[in-house]
Amino acid sequence: MELRNRLWRGIQTVTVLSGLDPAVGAEPLRAALRRLHAADPTARVVCRLTGRPPYWTPVPGAEVDAWLERLVVDDPDVAGRPGEELVESLLRRPAGDLPFSVTVAGGRQAWRIDHVLADGSYALRHVVGALTRAAASGEVPIELLPTADAVRRPLLHSAWGMAREPKLATWRTALQRAAGGSSGGGRAVPATGTRTETALVIRSGAPGTVASLREWGEAHAPGVSTAVLVMTAARRALERHGVVPPETDTVVMFDCRRYLPRAATVEGNFVAALRLTDPSCRDPYRTAEQMASDVSLGLPLVSLLAATAGEALSPVRAALARSGARPAARGPVVLSHLGSLGHMRRLPWVSGGTPSLLAAAAPSDPTGITVITTEWGKALNASMTYGTGRAERDDVAAAATDLVTEPWALVAEATGR
Repeated sequence: MELRNRLWRGIQTVTVLSGLDPAVGAEPLRAALRRLHAADPTARVVCRLTGRPPYWTPVPGAEVDAWLERLVVDDPDVAGRPGEELVESLLRRPAGDLPFSVTVAGGRQAWRIDHVLADGSYALRHVVGALTRAAASGEVPIELLPTADAVRRPLLHSAWGMAREPKLATWRTALQRAAGGSSGGGRAVPATGTRTETALVIRSGAPGTVASLREWGEAHAPGVSTAVLVMTAARRALERHGVVPPETDTVVMFDCRRYLPRAATVEGNFVAALRLTDPSCRDPYRTAEQMASDVSLGLPLVSLLAATAGEALSPVRAALARSGARPAARGPVVLSHLGSLGHMRRLPWVSGGTPSLLAAAAPSDPTGITVITTEWGKALNASMTYGTGRAERDDVAAAATDLVTEPWALVAEATGR
């Protein structure tokens, strides 16, 4: 578990919510966390992340108040800052020993969540959503309490579950695919002497964009999900504006909880990477077909097993990188579509207001680019994060604008339809 934690240490997701009930401020959030700590001080969301690899360290009762002041910050400046600027500044902050932090002011919450704790839709539902609702209701955020159903070694448990099935041939194929690089590898290392910072572009489309994309898909790409259409459009937008060359791989993030029994739960991050190469990564039909095939093969588990095992060799890899034995390379396009996030609509928003949700993730590879898309307010929203030496901001901004404005045109361009 600790090695799997190390895969994600220092990679963060930032979510900014605007339009919430101002009464759900810093003190109600701290009170919800205090109730959680009183119920079970080993709940990860109230623990420190310490050591290498990182361990969950409970905070003594005498130190809880000071700890909560670090987790929940009341900062009036947050209320007036432009969303893109705020998200970018939070992504650039080092995580330290905090599993998460939230900065609050006037109906706005800016969450920064370390991927060791959670990421993606799971983080929004089980960290942001659970704590915000508990702050409003005065209850204990029971979703964040450790449960008896939690699997202690989920990766081994799920891998063993698949291995017990008569799928030797498919596992052999999966291992061959993983060895061939289709499941992803370690992070690229920037050239010696270079320094990159995280840069960000966020764009939001007009209401009705997602519905129009669905209609286009039903007419021109039947059987292909909206998520795959969005990911194809994102990839094509980046190519159109020269941000990535055609041979760049695509990595799709996949939650491995589906390989566990339905009643089982996993605490923390249980996400793996599916790597799609050219031409699969550039065509929606091939993308959908390969994703379905890889999932049935159990390739996400193979990928996660390989990456976790590789962490045991990280000191060797670091020495090789420092010696210059591993040259810098362009990283992949990492895609994550969070969908409509219906569970977030149940938060205490101001009645009659216009709720806003911005989500972005720090690039796991400084030479790559990470794209997060959501369907919010019936519009398509996109964030693109990258290292400052990776691409020109104007090119990334143009790609993001095209993506949220006419995604169907990008898919048509990719398929030649």
